[in-house]
Amino acid sequence: MFGFNLGAPKTQCGLVIDIGSGSVGCAIVVSDVDSAKPEIIWSHREYARIKDMESTEVPLQEMTTLLVNTFLHIGKNGSTQLRERYPRLQISFVQATVSAPWTYTITKTIQFTDDQSFKANDDLVEELSKTVERKILAEVLENDIFKHNQLEIIDTKAFGVQINGYPVTNPRDIRANHLAIAHITALTQKRIVDALTESVEKLLPKSTLVTHSFMYLFYDVLKNLNPDTAEACLIDVTSEATEIGIVREGTLMHVTNVAFGTFSLAREIALACKIPKEEAYSCLKEGMSSLEEKLSKGKVAELHSILEAYEDKIVELFKVTGDALAIPKILFLHCEASTEAFFVSRLMNASKKATTMRHSIHPITSLFFDTGTTGDTGLLLSAHFFHREHKKIAEGTA
Repeated sequence: MFGFNLGAPKTQCGLVIDIGSGSVGCAIVVSDVDSAKPEIIWSHREYARIKDMESTEVPLQEMTTLLVNTFLHIGKNGSTQLRERYPRLQISFVQATVSAPWTYTITKTIQFTDDQSFKANDDLVEELSKTVERKILAEVLENDIFKHNQLEIIDTKAFGVQINGYPVTNPRDIRANHLAIAHITALTQKRIVDALTESVEKLLPKSTLVTHSFMYLFYDVLKNLNPDTAEACLIDVTSEATEIGIVREGTLMHVTNVAFGTFSLAREIALACKIPKEEAYSCLKEGMSSLEEKLSKGKVAELHSILEAYEDKIVELFKVTGDALAIPKILFLHCEASTEAFFVSRLMNASKKATTMRHSIHPITSLFFDTGTTGDTGLLLSAHFFHREHKKIAEGTA
């Protein structure tokens, strides 16, 4: 459950937190059931420094520091904005999302078929959901990644039910021969969960905290905004990671990631071109042409090799999804709005290398959102999810 109680008020105020691989964003969101979209009245993002990394220990420690600093801004600046705009409203819910590589999102679908028709209802869905949850946790315990990391479950639930091949929201004694349940389990670094929980308890002790994997939220929002898309590849590029999710028949089926993102690229470009890391990062936003004009032919070739190596990493992601089919032809990209043009080009090349086919790539920010108060893509997605969940509970349709 999202955390809202039945009979939630018409207007709800929440704090959304977006924990990326190298930054933490936050926004105070006001949701009114009569409004088509939420109102973001204040937002802020804290970024880690672009520096060399030898292990995940140092950046993980830096992420917890960013989280604490973010809450200091919320208490000082965000609360002031809320009082000025809505003096009677208080933040009652905190919705957090955590991206790869800090979060591992695992999906699995369980099938139940019988020649004789049976009643598909909530009890059967719950029973099968617990079965698939146990299977996922058993696989988690056997995986070396999870053995060597202190992880905590932040989300485990059924998120899609199909009866006789048709999606159903509330199965209530429907006669069926085939039932399919999609289940998600998300695990996050315990240090991040602890820092988040402690910060919320200090600043907003009466609020309800709900945490999701970013890929699940990305999928859920996209499904709502573009319900007719049954097959798609979701791509999330953050500072230190690139994560993809494969959607088949409207359900998120496979999720995988590589610990390489915008900061990672900036480090390699800076080293090869002998420029500051911050300048290399700016080139990802503004385009490579200005940088190439300053370089010798040899350095330009080296730069192109770095970009091709990143494309090859994406090709490998496209091939190790656990899906026997080639990636879908439609790709939805989430990244910083300023880097969309750069990554569209890289993904276009990578997808063609992987499948030899031409793919359609849609940057979701420019496709779905009027940036308005904030151009922060992660916070826009989070605010939309918060608003929709509030409306569902307030209207009794959850």
